[in-house]
Amino acid sequence: MDWADAAILSTAIFAVVNILDSHLVAKRMPSLRAFLIPAGILGIITGAILLSLFPLPHDIGVIPLLITMFSSILRALAVLLILHILQTGEVSRVIPVVHAHPVFVAILAALFLGETLDYLEWIAILITVAGAMLISIERDSSGSRIGVGRSLAKPLIAGFLLATANLTSKYALEHVSYWNMLAFGHLAMALVFLGIALRPLPLRQLCTLKQPVLSLALVVLTAALVLVGLFFLFWSIQNGPVSLVSAISGARPAFVFVYALILSRISTVLLEQRLGKETIALRSVAIGMIVGGITIIHL
Repeated sequence: MDWADAAILSTAIFAVVNILDSHLVAKRMPSLRAFLIPAGILGIITGAILLSLFPLPHDIGVIPLLITMFSSILRALAVLLILHILQTGEVSRVIPVVHAHPVFVAILAALFLGETLDYLEWIAILITVAGAMLISIERDSSGSRIGVGRSLAKPLIAGFLLATANLTSKYALEHVSYWNMLAFGHLAMALVFLGIALRPLPLRQLCTLKQPVLSLALVVLTAALVLVGLFFLFWSIQNGPVSLVSAISGARPAFVFVYALILSRISTVLLEQRLGKETIALRSVAIGMIVGGITIIHL
């Protein structure tokens, strides 16, 4: 498996995570904070185990350590913002806007990491991002006007945070292993999640969960998928150009759409609504653009 295959696999896994997150925070959990508490506890357990099994290098300097921590916190903040957005936004429209971040990564990587891309790779990045944005197009309630949703600010901020996290991860992974990045990533998410959520009300809400075993099982499943997805993401960032890895991760909306399309034909339990024929046609064109961009990158 090369870095591009690992990036594609990570992207496919995180698309499942996004659908499960959307279902949990919008439908199953009494509040976002109630969801963050078990997720944060699992993050502490996972991060502590990983750090005990794969300790930091003895010769790591202060700057690489600080950047590793900074990158992990940025990613945790981006995840928190995405979860907040998913409370009210449809997952198949919100995620595309978030994952316009490969353009940010490509520009910043060229400026700060010295990565160089040829014109075909730049075209591939732009095609992939354009396809991701196209998936977010929707009609208003009257069906007369086309737009991209009510608020782009939060998804774009989340995308910028992810872009900066990926960029700083590339630097950090020159000094620490991807196992170390996994550990710090989980510990940072636990710190952010529990720092916000550990309050009396969310704790009481957890005690009133309907179907608590199933709900907590879904949280554990999501945490396990996050672990595997991050492993492949950090491995691909360490072994490939971060700008192209981010471009592939920007294709996550295509996977979300395909999963959503399949699930909408089976049940609406995990989704907000069924997808109409016009939406399917438009997003199929977007998927073609994304697949084309990834194909160029993979050549």
